[in-house]
Amino acid sequence: MKVASDIKRDVFYLAGYDPRSYRYYYALLNKNLYLQNKINALNLTLSPIQTNPQNLKYCTITHENALTQYYFCSWNTIIKQYWANSIRAYLKDFCIFVKLAVSSGLFWNCFSKSRTQLIAGFYPIVFFTLSYALCFFILNFLITLEWNPYLTLLLCVAIFVGMSWGIFTLGKKYAAFWLSNIYAFCAKYTSKNRIKGLEAWLETYSQIIFEQIRQNTSNPCYELIICSHSVGTILSVNLAARVLQKLQNQNLPCNTLKMLTLGHCIPLVSFQKSADFFRNDLASLHKAQIIWIDFTSPIDGACFPLVDFMSIAGLAQNPYPKYLSTRFHKLYTQKSYKKIRYDWYKAHFLYLYANEILGVYDFYNLIGGPKFLEEKITTQNPTQNFGGL
Repeated sequence: MKVASDIKRDVFYLAGYDPRSYRYYYALLNKNLYLQNKINALNLTLSPIQTNPQNLKYCTITHENALTQYYFCSWNTIIKQYWANSIRAYLKDFCIFVKLAVSSGLFWNCFSKSRTQLIAGFYPIVFFTLSYALCFFILNFLITLEWNPYLTLLLCVAIFVGMSWGIFTLGKKYAAFWLSNIYAFCAKYTSKNRIKGLEAWLETYSQIIFEQIRQNTSNPCYELIICSHSVGTILSVNLAARVLQKLQNQNLPCNTLKMLTLGHCIPLVSFQKSADFFRNDLASLHKAQIIWIDFTSPIDGACFPLVDFMSIAGLAQNPYPKYLSTRFHKLYTQKSYKKIRYDWYKAHFLYLYANEILGVYDFYNLIGGPKFLEEKITTQNPTQNFGGL
């Protein structure tokens, strides 16, 4: 019998497509953990950042009945290689997205499964198209005027450069480029050259996680959670599958390996024709039936809320993992929720924030509270829809 007071837990956290380092996510954790204490009464404490012998950054979350080592699986150095930081780079990523996603049929197959993603998928396209349509309309109007040709050319160049800067600024402010970045990265994820440095990253972390599980095989009160957010959920599939394979190769049990995915965008990769390696990893996880809890929200424009990525990829008919709604409308006051639901960027990160009202979804209880992960998810129907949200 597992005893809650003996809980020992390792959490390996994979952030989304974000060039910011572990320091940002530690600050977010530190601030919101103590805010959440005020409503969940868990009285969790958080240690300063520490470094283990393998040079991993981690912190310790302490509860009187549980001890959690929270590791930051940083991959921001890989992201920085692909992060667009100029209008030229953004336009290049946009063209990659259109070529590899839209022309291949990914766009329609993928986004038709979710109205939220359909809108989000069109958003960068509409933003780019309308912005530059307006720009070229103005340029065309100037050309038709019977002005000095040299003055007209100079004015057209100035307007084009000025409007491009404006499009770049507004695109960053209103997350059009952020979404385009994500789509382009996912398109590159299954390309022939894949993502540089990712293979070594996956092997390093899968070996570390495997060793953690192996060292705690005899502890009946241990669990290891691969916790991921946004694009990090895609990496977590490949990472967990590698860990699972290492465990099976050594005939070690995999019951302590668990997954917690937040705001997943897995179909952006699993739908691609060249993603057989990814679908194979999904299939291996489904066959092993490790504990996997998935939370999404309909107000998150960068996720696929309650979309069963296993069944639509032709891998399984029974619901797996356990798909749940965060029900953010129940976790915040009406005044706060009205502001949040139309702020797509904040809504996408809301999974990592403290709530205002206690509910089933409590990130800090899931990663740091007593009881095992699966024991905390007992009061919500996994097939529940988002009616009324």
